[in-house]
Order: sequence, then C-alpha cells, then structure tokens
Amino acid sequence: MKKLFTILFLIMCLFASAVLGGTTGKVVGRVTDNNTGEPLIGVNISLEGTVLGAATDQDGFFIILNVPPAQYTLKADYIGYAPSIVKNMEVKIDLTTEINIKMKEAYIEAEAVVVEAKRPIVTKDISNSQMNIEAKAIETLPVQRLETVLSLQAGIEMGTQGIIVRRGDPNQTVMMLDGFSLNDERSNVPYTAMSLSAVEEIKIQTGGFNAEYGDMRSGLINVVTKEGSRDSYNGSLVFNYSPVAQKHLGPSLYDPYSYFNRPFMDPAVCWTGTANGAWDDNMRKQYPNFEGWNAVSENTLQDKDPNNDLTPEGAKRLFEWQRRRQGDIAKPDFVIDGSFGGPVPFVGKSLGNLRFYFTHYREQNMFVFPLSRDGYTENQTQLKLTTDLSSKMKLLITSFYGDVRSVSPYNWTTTPTGRVLKGVEEVADLANDAEVIYTPGYYSPSNIYRTMFGLKLTHVLNPKTFYEADIQFKRSKYNTFQTGLRDTSLLYEPVPGYFVDEAPYGYWGYSSSGVDGMSLGGWMNLGRDKSINSTYSAEFGLTRQFRNKNEVKTGFKIVYNDFNIDSGTESPSMSTWRRSMIYRVNPFRIGAYIQDKLEFEGFIANMGIRLDYSDANAPYYQLDTYDPLYKSGNGNDLETLAPATNSKADWYISPRLGVSHPITENSKLYFNYGHFLSEASSDYRFRIQRESNGLVTLLGNRDLELEKTIAYEIGYEHSLWNLFLLKLAAYYKDVTNQPGWISYRNINGTVQYSTAANNNYADIRGLEITLDKRMGNWISGFVNYTYDVRTSGYFGLLEYYENPNSMKEYLRQNPTLERPRPQPYARANIMVRSPSKFGPAMAGFHPLQNWIVNILAFWKAGAYYTYNPYAEPDIVDNVRFRDYNNVDLRIAKDIKISRYSVQVYADIRNLFNTKHFSFAGFANNYDRDAYLESLRLPWKSGDQKGNDKIGDVRPSGVAFDPLEPNPNNDPQIAARNKDRISKKSYIDMPNIQALTFLNPRDVFFGIKINF
Repeated sequence: MKKLFTILFLIMCLFASAVLGGTTGKVVGRVTDNNTGEPLIGVNISLEGTVLGAATDQDGFFIILNVPPAQYTLKADYIGYAPSIVKNMEVKIDLTTEINIKMKEAYIEAEAVVVEAKRPIVTKDISNSQMNIEAKAIETLPVQRLETVLSLQAGIEMGTQGIIVRRGDPNQTVMMLDGFSLNDERSNVPYTAMSLSAVEEIKIQTGGFNAEYGDMRSGLINVVTKEGSRDSYNGSLVFNYSPVAQKHLGPSLYDPYSYFNRPFMDPAVCWTGTANGAWDDNMRKQYPNFEGWNAVSENTLQDKDPNNDLTPEGAKRLFEWQRRRQGDIAKPDFVIDGSFGGPVPFVGKSLGNLRFYFTHYREQNMFVFPLSRDGYTENQTQLKLTTDLSSKMKLLITSFYGDVRSVSPYNWTTTPTGRVLKGVEEVADLANDAEVIYTPGYYSPSNIYRTMFGLKLTHVLNPKTFYEADIQFKRSKYNTFQTGLRDTSLLYEPVPGYFVDEAPYGYWGYSSSGVDGMSLGGWMNLGRDKSINSTYSAEFGLTRQFRNKNEVKTGFKIVYNDFNIDSGTESPSMSTWRRSMIYRVNPFRIGAYIQDKLEFEGFIANMGIRLDYSDANAPYYQLDTYDPLYKSGNGNDLETLAPATNSKADWYISPRLGVSHPITENSKLYFNYGHFLSEASSDYRFRIQRESNGLVTLLGNRDLELEKTIAYEIGYEHSLWNLFLLKLAAYYKDVTNQPGWISYRNINGTVQYSTAANNNYADIRGLEITLDKRMGNWISGFVNYTYDVRTSGYFGLLEYYENPNSMKEYLRQNPTLERPRPQPYARANIMVRSPSKFGPAMAGFHPLQNWIVNILAFWKAGAYYTYNPYAEPDIVDNVRFRDYNNVDLRIAKDIKISRYSVQVYADIRNLFNTKHFSFAGFANNYDRDAYLESLRLPWKSGDQKGNDKIGDVRPSGVAFDPLEPNPNNDPQIAARNKDRISKKSYIDMPNIQALTFLNPRDVFFGIKINF
C-alpha cells in the first residue's frame, strides 16, 4: 500500500512538472536602435532553416528556447529598418547563446546588415567543469572511438570496463544519446560505442550536475546526433584500416623457442630434459621444467596400455600436432562508420517534413592472441526519425541496435556477469599457461545484443514555455555459451600408426591430457550466461522562461527494470566446477526535481533540489549469520524456506547549487556543490550464487542504500589575448555508501559465503589545469594536467570467522585504510593546419593547402606497487612503476571535389614505438618476484641500492649477469658490479618475452567522405 501511495503521488507530480536530460540550448538577446539605443518592440527573430523564432518584448529582449545544438544564421526583420543577419551563431547543449543586435533605419529597401557571430572564449553561464565538443573538432583527431575522445579531457581516463571520471568507477557516469540513457542497467556501466560521423555535439561534464540529472556521481556524457535535413540529402563514410600486425614486441608466442615451447623443441634439452646440464641455472629458471622426450617415451612403453607406445621422435611429433594452433594475428583492425540522412522520399512532405538520419558503425579489434574468438567485434546501428507535427510540435523517434562479440573473462569462483574482454592488456594477462593459447575453447565465447527504442515529443506552448515527454525501452541480451563439441573420432595420424582425435580443438568437458601434460579438456569453457535485462522509462518535462533572466525546469522520471538473470558455469565431469546464479527481480526508481537558472550580468546561478525514490521490489531474506540454509544441501531451498520481508525502499533529497560569477568580459569564477546518488549494480543487490550442491557462496543485499557522493568544486577561467582559454578547477568528493563484499565462515567451513554491504568510502581531491587554443588559422590545440589523490577504505571488517583464532589472525594482517598515492597525468594536442589557398597554385590547385598534422601526447606518473616477499608488517607501496608516455600522430589532407569533402589520413599510434612494459610478461609469481628482486631499489643497501623502477629493463642483446654480494668492499667485485649496473645486465627479465612489451607502433590508414 505504501508503494502504491508513493507511485500515485509521483504520478500526480508528473502532470505538474518534469523535464528530460538536456539536448538543446537557447538563444537570447536584445534588439536596439543603432542611433538612439532605444529598444525595438516586436522585431521578428528567426533561425534560418528552422521553424524556430521569437519577437522582441517591450524592452527589446527576445528568447528562443529548445534550440538543437548546431551552427545557425539568425535574422532580425523590422519595418523601417534594414534586416540584420548574424552568421555562424553557435548553440550548445544546456547553454545560453547571447546575441545583441543594433538595427539601422532604412526608409527605402536596403541591403541586409550581415555580421559574423563572435563566439565568447569564456562561456559565462557554465558553473561547472564541462567541455562541449563539436563534430568538426573530432574529425581532425587521431581517434576512431567515442571513448578515446572522452579520455582526452582533464580528469578522465580509460579503464578496462569503461571511462573513469575523477577517480570514480565507470558505473558512476551516465551516457546519453539524444536525451536517452545508454547505461546497461545490469552493471550501470555506460555503453559508449557509436558512430562518430553522426555526432553533432558532445557535452562532457565532470562535476556540478544540475538537479535534472539523476543516478550519476562522477560524469555525464551527453551526445546529440545529427538530424536529417528537410530538403536535401547528406551523409558521411569513414573507413579506417590497420594492416595485419602483432600487438606485442618480441618473438611470437607460437615460436618454437617461445617460453611455452623451447623446453620441448630445443635440441640441447628436449630429448634428455632441461636438467641435463646444457642449460645453466638461470636459463632453467626462464622456462618450464621438462623431463625430455626420452623419458616420455619410456613412460609410454612401461605402462600397461599398448596403444599409446611412442618413440621419443613420435612423442615429439605428437606434441607438435597437439600444439599445431598458429595464433599470430592474421586479420586487420578496422572501423567502418557511415551515416546518411535527409527527407523521407515520397511521403516526407505530407508527414510534417518527416526526415531521417541513419548511421552504422562496425569495429574489429584483434586480440593480442586468439581465445575462443580471435578478436573483439562490435556493430551499432541507429535510425533517427524527426517530424514536425505542427509549427510548434516536434516528434523524435529513435531506434538503436548494437551487438558485441567477444570472450567472457569469468574467473574460477564466480559466474559470468556480462562483461567481455576487449583491451590488449586484459587479454595478454590471461596467457599464464600453454593451454590458454593453444586450446581455442579455453574461455567461453560471449555475445551481447543491445536494443533501444525511444520516442520524444516536444511542444512549444508559447515563446517562453515548452514541454517534452518521452518513453524509452532498452534491452540487453547476453549469451555466453559453449564452443562446438570435440569430434572424438580417431581420424588423425600425426605419428605413423598412432591415431588421435582433433584435440585440443572442440569442447571436451572431461579430463584429458596431451603428451606433455597440457590439459586438453575438463576444466575449460565453463561460462554460461543467458540473462536478459529489460528497462522501461518515462519522462515528462516542462521548461518556463520568466522574463529574460529566470529559466525554471521541473522534472520527473520513472525507471522500471526487469532483471532476468540466468548465469552459471557448467562441467559434465566435475560438480565442483558447476555453479549457478538464477533470479528474476523488478526494481524501480523514481526521480523528481525543480531547477532554476538565474542569469544576470555578473551572476549566473543554477539552483535545484532533487527527490529520488528507490525500491528493490524484491524479498529480503532474514537469516542468522551462520544459518544452516547457507549450507550445501540446504541452499537450493533458500527462497522457499527462509523467512522474508519486503525490501526497504528509501527517499533521498539531493540539493544542487552552481554559481558562475563573470569577473570581467574575459574571466569568470565559479563554484558548485551537490549531493549525487546512484544505485549499486544488480550483482551487489540481487545476486544469489550457489554451488551445484546448494552451498550459497554469494548473496546480494536488497536493502542496500544508494551510493552517495557529496562534491564541491571551485574553478576559474580566463581568456588570454582572445586566443587561449585557461581553466583551473579544484574539487573534493566525499564518497560513502559504496558497496563491498563481506565474507563469513563458520568453524567447520560448512557455511562460507559473502554478502554485500554499504561499507566502502573514499575521499578524492583533485586539481585540473587546461590551456586551450580553439581558434587560429595555423595552430590550435590544448594542454591539460590532472593531479588527484584518493584515500579509500572500509568500515568494519571484510572477513568474519566464527573461529576466534582465525579472527585474530585476520585482524593482525589487514589494515582498513588505503594510503593516498597521487598519480598525475597530462595530455597535449597540437594541430597544425595549412589554410585554404596556401602556397603556390598549380593549374588552379594549391597542393599545400588544407594539410593537417595532429599530435596527441600523453604522460602519466608511475603507479605505486607493494613488493613484500617476506610478509613484513606495514610495508605498502614501496616500489614504483616507471612513468608512462605515448605519442600518436595524424597526417591528413582535406580535398574538396564538387559537393564532396574528402579527407585522406594516416594515424600512427605510438609514434616513437615506445616499449610499454606489462605484467603479462610474467609467467607466474616466482617470475615476477625474481624480476623485482633483481632491481636496484631505493630501500636496499650496498650495490643493490639504486633508483630502479618497475619497467626498467635489460637492453636487448645484453646477457644476464647478476650483481655479486660485496660485504667487504672488494674493489674487483665493485668494479664488476659497476660495469653490470651501467649495462643493467643484472635485471632478470620476465620469462614470457612476447608479452613483456605491448602496443607497439601501429599505423591506420583512413578515408572520410562527406557530402
């Protein structure tokens, strides 16, 4: 009854208020007489090519609301005055464009007065850190993905699961497409793949969100796509191609002398074993141990099975057959991005100038080595329809389809959660065993299918009032599945008279080993996921401009989810490798707000308050800490036998305030403060994971409170010589209520599970500096620097034991606070562009005109790492990585051919082929520790003391020669050590040479055609 009352109450609010995530801006200004300065009343103001316009009031002011972001020509008409035309006037998302016009009297027909709109470098009505990026700015960057564009901004980085804004997790950022959310509600991580050719403008905001935006705490990405023209067709096609190339430096993983193969292939050791004396002790440590093919042959002859007898040569040939997979990259990376739009043929005019814009994006990104798939592929298609129902009503219909084909990265104790592999580093990290790179089905293939449908109605009631209403449906369908079954027929003869099946190809869920002991079946290809998430949302909004200084928005939104989770692991041979996570829940949330924007000459304020209601809408199980229902044999009955009550629903009130104070025409100071909330991912709230015997291992908490961030920001912007924009921003974020897993274990281990709680917190402080040169005939670009510090920890404990001795040991070893360690980073983008008609002409053609050279550089301070081989207390972050740096380059040429604009270009990633050190090169923990032990670190003594960092390497061609102990300061030993130090020959390099350095230089060739 309480829930029903709540919903009815908010539905009543619906008819009184609401607005959508902003996708438009507004134009304001004043028209006066050029001679007297008196206001002109009733001047007709119009935006050419649109139905938008207004008339000036008694004070000469005009306001045009709900203007899509673009570049416009504004026209002012008034009887007795020459028309005034303002060209290249830019409108941006959620911002006010101010145009003041002085009209000249004309008693006879006169030519129009044409002026060029001058864009202010300092935007006065922004009271937060944000960047509005136009399509033409993206076209010149050496990037192909939206994520890369976003990560160029101060305070934003790329993580393996998405973008990280001001040290917040990816699920704290919201991605909007034409006002519709693209976040995956299962994890709340935004889906960012989309056609860049369709982008009209991107708004990137990293703080100070207005009250209209909910379920976000770190970032807002608002993308507005192009709209089809009413009377002409236009489009774009981009093809970006990288020739086949490896994504690591060093030898192939599949080389006969690679880490995984040399002991079995090197004639010096392969017959009699790696302990035969041919290799010294250091060489033996670099590779797996092997007894030799002679011993393998002897073992086959001495067992009781006459069918597997092999000679040493036959055993080696069988080994080569079972490792016949050749996984070096054989396909190119590419991006295809196309868009096309215009009036709908035949019926467009009769249906309110119905127009369309169609886009398609396809990406192929090869893995550093193949898994069950050899790469990551993604498709995204969008169709946008727009119609004018009348001069004051506009209907937008958008549909979206995307699919991802990759591999699930599930681990050994959990079930798949919808995440898939993509990045070079995260795939390389999996190569810790030969069976991973030689067994095609080791990790399960995974697909994600995403669909979205949205409908938005905009109705302008009068020049100062409009409302918007929309509905949205989105669905994510996951399919993590088994690879094709192995054909176990003995059809192959790698050794004369010795027949085998197709292993290691095909799925085989039973124990099976190769001649070298490599697993060919059993524990592999476990992941399964058939989950479907559906989300329904509705909004209705009202915006009202009071006079010319006060804009009020009020908002309402309801989101209803259907989580149908069916995830697990499967093995036909071992029940201990089978577990499941199956549940279906329908949580919902409602948000309402009121927002006021006050705009005065020296003071702009965005003030608002937001009301959020969140309901898990699912039973909460009331169990004792070590309840028997958690045990094996009982857990399968948890839902039917456990006492349950309704989950707790909560109200939250969030104040928001942003103030911008223009100090001069070229500078401003701003401040913002707000409370920001988001729901925890569905795993933390609803997960019920059980082993095949019913043992409960993970249990979500359906009473979790919303995650909360209280953020403060102060900033300053200053225009320097009308060429540069200097931005300074300092912020503080108080993060609480973040969820984490807490584990419990009873005395005999029959109960051992983890449950979620709001026990994590963080304090994040940061400083961002940006110098931006947006305009210039030759040179433009930016430089930004980010310095941030995060202190995090948790309340209470992460592990609880019924056994008091185990509890004491845990308390001794585990601190609850993570020390703050800054890791600043900086980016620089410099674009040099030769202007039109530059240089000598040849047959009417200027070969030196419209060339573009764009350099993108990135630097990041090295991270801290704990190296504590002897488990000494209070040793944390005592080693540091070497700083990371990278430079990318684009060289492009713009060509104009009739109605076509063509750009041909080459993007060079990692221009200087910098060696990027990776932990993926370590074969195991012993290999990692041997490398770390060999470094000369600041806290060591004697010759072992130095300034090495993780990432320092022994140069190619220098043999390993460790430092000698020298307790007596022997000058000969000291001299030898000095020589070794100068050569860095003492560094014990990672064993997997192929993966020690990732992401070498890569060249993409591309062409873009606009028409």
